[in-house]
This record gives sequence, structure tokens and C-alpha cells, in this order.
Amino acid sequence: MAAHRDVLIDAFAGPGWRETTESLFEATGLAVAVMDVSAESVIHFANHCSYCELATGVAGLGPATCFDERPPVSDRTVIQTACRAGLPCYVTPVVVNDEFHATVLVGGFVASTRDRKRLFEKLLGKGVSEPQARLAIREIPIMTKREVEALVRLVRTAAMSLMERTLSHRIDAGRTAELDAYARAAAFFADSRGMGEAVLAAVVERALPLADADSGVLFLLRRGTDLLELHVTCGECEALAADPIVRMGEGIVGRVASSGVAEVAPWPERGRARIAVPLFTAGRIVGVLLLDGSARRHAGSDDLQFLERYGRMAAAALERARGDRERDRRAYEHAELGGMASTLGVAADIDEVLELAASVMEKSFDFEVAGFVLTGWGRDHATVVLHGDASAAGIDAVLSEAAGRDILEFPLRTRRMVTHLGEVLDAEDAEDDGDWLVMTSELMVRDSVVGYAFLGGKGEGLFAAGDRRLLDGLAGYTALALERAGLVQRMRDDLARTIMALSATLDATGHSARDHSDRVMDYAMAIGEEMGLGVEDVELLRFAGLLHDVGRAGISEEILLRPSKSGDDDAGSRRRLQIGEGIVEQVEFLNAIAPVIMHHHERFDGGGYPMGLSGPDIPLLARILAVADSFDALTSERALKRRLSYAEVKSQLMEGVGTQFDPEVVDAFLEAMDRRALAGTTGLLVDRPNQGPQLPA
Repeated sequence: MAAHRDVLIDAFAGPGWRETTESLFEATGLAVAVMDVSAESVIHFANHCSYCELATGVAGLGPATCFDERPPVSDRTVIQTACRAGLPCYVTPVVVNDEFHATVLVGGFVASTRDRKRLFEKLLGKGVSEPQARLAIREIPIMTKREVEALVRLVRTAAMSLMERTLSHRIDAGRTAELDAYARAAAFFADSRGMGEAVLAAVVERALPLADADSGVLFLLRRGTDLLELHVTCGECEALAADPIVRMGEGIVGRVASSGVAEVAPWPERGRARIAVPLFTAGRIVGVLLLDGSARRHAGSDDLQFLERYGRMAAAALERARGDRERDRRAYEHAELGGMASTLGVAADIDEVLELAASVMEKSFDFEVAGFVLTGWGRDHATVVLHGDASAAGIDAVLSEAAGRDILEFPLRTRRMVTHLGEVLDAEDAEDDGDWLVMTSELMVRDSVVGYAFLGGKGEGLFAAGDRRLLDGLAGYTALALERAGLVQRMRDDLARTIMALSATLDATGHSARDHSDRVMDYAMAIGEEMGLGVEDVELLRFAGLLHDVGRAGISEEILLRPSKSGDDDAGSRRRLQIGEGIVEQVEFLNAIAPVIMHHHERFDGGGYPMGLSGPDIPLLARILAVADSFDALTSERALKRRLSYAEVKSQLMEGVGTQFDPEVVDAFLEAMDRRALAGTTGLLVDRPNQGPQLPA
């Protein structure tokens, strides 16, 4: 490859070459010029005779204007031609180590007195005075072809000798700089333990001066695959990094990874070369360094071996960094799994466990589709998380792989999306889904598989060994949390059935409308769900609804049946609330509903009892229970009151907004009832006898 212009300037624009050409001109009258290999860029131009300016009428002639057209150039032979003034000249190549570096022009002579006379007459024809023409012609030396060719060979030899010395000096200086850069890189890599990702960038940056490179990229081999993946870029490297994933054996990167031998590929369109260096250590390939460098400095085997030594040193540093990252990953996994255990330990409901586990998965892995398939405890359910957009067909493909069955032929009963990071695309908006890579881990409860945790994405080698360990850990903690939540759920169901039996016994005394407690429970839970309360609060509303009248058990039948002149606001009613609170306080699990039962007869404006609380001072669950209890009382048959229609009750509830009832609670209740009516359901847990389902009118 031809020398850079700065190397030619070092060789031919200095005082040494200038003195040589000036001495030649003084001794022989021959003019010498040096140009690049194309004979277009001038490096050096010595003095010339005055004839040229007189013959052409152009002052300050140089090689760029001495010819009507660019002089012919050859990298092998000396070419004889003529300049614009009609003087013969020789064009000779400067070749060192079989590389064409520059072009030398030698001219400014004639072969005989006859040629001088012809040139003299030419000047007179151009209007030059006879004395001036004679003086100019006298300056042109008469030389035989043999004499000129001998001088041309002499000039060419001097030029090649000077070029060789300059290149050698440059190479020596460059090699010294490279060795210095290599030593600095070695010191850096030796002290790089614990630097992590900084080592990746350093591998590229510290290779650039060694390869006289402007830019570079680093490919690393994915463990367990034959894929090399782009990790680091440095400089203007868009052309180098055209493909971020390369397979072993393909292209210059894949070939070098397979062979373990550095390779130089010419890059004519950039006037440079691509230099691929294997990163090889402990008998295996780690990656490949691809550089946009100078081929002239790295075409030889010694230069490539030098870069291969750097590659082995860098590969060892990368392996140490990989080990550091692996230790950091293990520490992260332990910390993450500890956080998972803490997070999942607070969930007491199966759906809540799955939602919390999905949120943990969302923060801990790189994926496109992930989640859980649950098949235990009589469920057939999927909780799905998206990163980015995915088609419904793609999600079905991942779920089919995770569940071990064709979701289209045997669909899941329920499916829930718990993500805000993506959306399901319509068929016309979705791209070709291609092949999905799915990683699954079993949810094991007492040696039984109750479901699967899964990660899905596209592309080979998507998930690493650390992802497998972390997914298995998450699946283990999720299974424990599900087992605990299932046990709690069964205990709650058993307790709920016990309490419902107690509630039914109280209702059977005849002091309340039949199934009153069941309906109050149903209404209260509907309000809580409408207001977006958590599972725990909705469960509390379940038990509070069932037990809100448990205090009746401590009041004599005479008091309960006695007509009250002051409505509910009398000593008997207060006593009933206090007894109910005292009863539930005896059961630790029900302590939380004691204030709900105690205060569900307070009024929003402060006019209720037993303590005259108002607004937000009344517990929220008590405000919800108040609306549920009042609604069922108004829509039930009483001894002294008729059952009101839904429209009448709705009107009374609206009249009580802000005085008797919390406005937000009333709004939520009416929304829930309207939704049930639209769905065609009764909104009641138990139908009234002989009345059929009751729908809002």
C-alpha cells in the first residue's frame, strides 16, 4: 500500500533531498520533481530553466501545470514523455519492498544542437526577443539519451534509498510507540480486576494505536452457542458493525473465531483494511476484535503475530472480567432472591402472589413475553408480562410451550396481563413472529407440579446460565408463596363457612330479614372491589358483613323486639354494637373488623353513634358497611316497614350523600350495582324466596 502523504513529505520535502536535487541541477541543468503515485499531488519541485515560462507564457510552472494532461505513471518501468514546453522528461517509480510509493520526474534537457535551434525558433515565433531567447536556450543542457537515463537511474536510486530510510525510521518509531502502547495496555489489564464493563471498552481503545486504526468493534462469543455478539464500538464504525450477530465460520469475524489466526482484509473503498484479531485463551475462543486499520503496517506475519499476542492478553483480561461479572451476578442473584422472598412473603392471596412474582420477573430479566402458568388448586390460569409489543399469536406460542399443550386447541380458562411495558398487537400490525426461545421452570409444591414460570424471546443464546439460576430461584419462592397463600385461602374459606353458619343462625332468630348478613357481605365486598381496595381489605369486608349483627346475641329478645321511639339511636342499639365489637375482639384473626362493626352506624355528618365520628374519622370499611347494611335494610321486608324498590332506595341513598353516607362509597356502590345489572346478574349472594332475582330497576 502506498505511503501516506506525511511520509512522502518527511522523505522528499526535507533539506537532504532538496540539496541533492539542487546539486544535480547546478551540475547538469536537469530539473527534478516528486509527486505521489497518481502524479497529481506535488511533494517536491526543484528549480528549472527560464525556457519553460517563455515557451508556455505561464509563470511559476510546477509539475501540476507542466503537462497538458497528467503524465503517464507506471509502478514498474521508466516512461519517457514530453512537457508542455516540448522538452523531453522521464517519469520513474519509487518502489520499496514491492510497494509503489511515489513518482519522480526528471527533465529540462535536449538531445542535440538541432533541438536547441528548433526551440530557439519557437521562442522567436512567440515574440520573445532574440537576446532573451538565446539566454534561455543556453540554459538547456544538451545530453545524450544514455547520459540522461544514467542520471535518471541515479536519481531513482537516491529516491528509493531515502524512501527506504524514511519508512524504516517510521516503522521503528511506530514499533516503539506500539510497544509502549502494548506495555501500557499490559499494565492496565494486570490491574483491571474488579473493573467489570470498563475492561470491554479498554480492549478496543487500547488496540487502536497498535493497528494504526481509527475505529474498532468487539465481538464476544455467547457461552454455549456458536454466535459472536457485538458488545463494544469505538469511533466511526458503522461499516464495521453492520451485523451485530455473527455465526462462527461466517465472514472475516467468524473465520478468525474458527481459525484462531489474525487476518487482514483489504478495504479498497476506504483506502484501509479490516484487521480481525482472535481473542484466544485457555484453549478456547473468547471473541474477536475487528479494527479499521492500516494494511501496510499489518500485512506481514510479524505484525499479525504481534496483534495476536495482544489478543491473548486481552482475552485473559476479559475472562477475569467475566469471572468478576459472574461473581457480581451471583451476589445480585442472592440479593434479588432475598428480595423476592421478602416481597412474596407478604402476599396472602394466590392472585396477589402471581402478580407480585410477575412484577419481580419484570425487573430481573430481559425478555419479550414472560409470566406464570398455574394448573394447581383447580386453576387453569396464565399471568403474562410483556416487554415491548407482541402479537397474540406470539404470546400463544410462548404459552403453548410453557404449558406443554396447544393453547389454541386446549385454551386456558383465564389469562391476565399485568404489564404496562407493551401491548398485544393486532394481526395486521404484527410482524412475522419467527421462532421463540422459551425457558421454563416448574412450580413445585410437595413434589407436585402446580404450574410453570417462563421467559420467552427471539434469537439464539438469548438467556444465560445466570438467568436459569435466577428463574429457578424465583419459581421456588413463588411455589412456596403459592402454597402458603393456598393454605391461608383454605383456612379463610373454612373460617368464612363457620362464620356464615353463625350468621345464618343469627338471621334464623327472626330478628333480621332472612340471609341479611349474606347480602350485606356481598354488597360490602362489591363496593370494596369497585373502589380498588386490596385483597386483605375486601376479605375484612366479607367477615364484617357476616358478623356486623353478631352483637344481637347479647341483647334480650324483649329489647330487640321493642319498638323504639328514637330509631336506632338508643341504649339497646349502642349496647348491641359494643357487644359485637367485644365478641370479634376475642378472635385475633378478626380484631381488624372490630372498629368496622363498632362504627358502621356513624353518620358522615357526625350525627350517628356510638361516638359521633364524622367524615374521614370514620373507618373507611365502616363507611362501606353502612351503605351495604342500609341498602339491604331498605330493600328487605320488615315487620313495620315495606320493602322499597331499587329506584326508591337509590333516591334515598342519594339524599343521604354527604350527611348520612360517604359520597365516594355511594358512587362506588351504584356503579357496582349498575354493572351487575348490565351483566344480567342479581347483585345478591342469595335470592329472596318467592321473589326471584332482584335487579336494579
